Amino acid sequence: MKSKSFVKSPFLTNFLLYVCDRELRGFGAEITEYQIGVRAFRRPADYNPGTDNVVRNYARLLRKRLEEYFLNEGRDEPIHIQIPLGGYVPVFLPFPADADPKPELAEYTDAPPLSPQPVDTGNLQLQAVPQPTFWKSWGRAIACSALSMAVVLLAVTIIPSLVRARTLAHASPDLDHIFWTEVFRPDRDTLIVPADSGLGILENLSHHSVHLEDYITGTYLPQSMAQKNVDLRSLKDVRTQQYTSVVDINVVVALSHLPERIPARFAIHYARDVRIDELKHSNAILLGSVHTNPWAELFQNRQNFVLEYETATDDSYVTNRHPLPPEARTYRNAWAEESRRTYAVLAFEPGMDGQGHVILIAGLTMAGTQAAADLLLNKNRLEPILRKALKPDHTIAPFEVLLETNSLGGDAPESHIVAERYGTIED
Repeated sequence: MKSKSFVKSPFLTNFLLYVCDRELRGFGAEITEYQIGVRAFRRPADYNPGTDNVVRNYARLLRKRLEEYFLNEGRDEPIHIQIPLGGYVPVFLPFPADADPKPELAEYTDAPPLSPQPVDTGNLQLQAVPQPTFWKSWGRAIACSALSMAVVLLAVTIIPSLVRARTLAHASPDLDHIFWTEVFRPDRDTLIVPADSGLGILENLSHHSVHLEDYITGTYLPQSMAQKNVDLRSLKDVRTQQYTSVVDINVVVALSHLPERIPARFAIHYARDVRIDELKHSNAILLGSVHTNPWAELFQNRQNFVLEYETATDDSYVTNRHPLPPEARTYRNAWAEESRRTYAVLAFEPGMDGQGHVILIAGLTMAGTQAAADLLLNKNRLEPILRKALKPDHTIAPFEVLLETNSLGGDAPESHIVAERYGTIED
């Protein structure tokens, strides 16, 4: 049966599906006007609810359609759905079959757009809105089963996705969403730090590795390079200009389009402009290894897979500090082989203050960095890793993944996991 209230409105269907899915999965606190706009109405990541009131307008209509449905087609359903004024989180009300629904339902009208200020509830019958004890007494499983009977009559287009979401709500949580909401938090800035490709060029030309202390002070241009028939003015230009790779730019763009991103807390800083105090109190995503992003040096002591560099160009390798059978202790680039094998590390580590998180995306080559970024941004490939890292409290434990890929013209056509670790290195 198709509900006349919903079958011709895909926007209302998407709206109801999204908020019910989030609430049933236990993420009701994350239901916001912004998230509804992005997830249900496909607004872009820079969507501004203050200038685009599509969610508020459809919320009024959705409340009215739900009321009409449960007064008519769905009057006999054991569970009724309401979206109270002042928010967008749905509530599921147990409803006796022999009761008259009218006194129990709030009288919704086409009110003006909601403001972010607290709403005066007036004469709304708040006693009809269930408190958390409802879930304790009825049980989430019972509520989900009963809810399906009500939703079946709303629109056949809602049934497949919502039933699937309910069935997997506990067995298969949205790990990708859990992960990214830890990275992008409303109480902390998240800094994206692309690699300093100019630094890598200087190190290759000078056969001299730059450590973080010299990088911070700016004393990393060896004067001896002028004696090696290298134009010092050109070197200074490389040192002072802000160069990064196309790979890093693509990663930054992809991160900026994630729906969990909080625009007011999202910043992109070039590696030379970062200050250590910022990293202490922020989450961070560092692109590149210590060869091109010395800030990664701050977290090396926590890692099992560490990228190392020697003085010769491209003479780089990954050290496996605590190899497990059949892992190797060292993984090197294989430029002499037809495969042009290379390696990368994707790591999720605690932040400097122990309160936040840092993601390290580091390859021995640009192809390696691309392979690590591709894994991070591929929900299907990342999910098995997150499942292993998922803690009982539904947060994500630290993890490291060592990847092997091929470098074909600087691109990484495919990659596979060579080794992985979960928990801190002390664990």
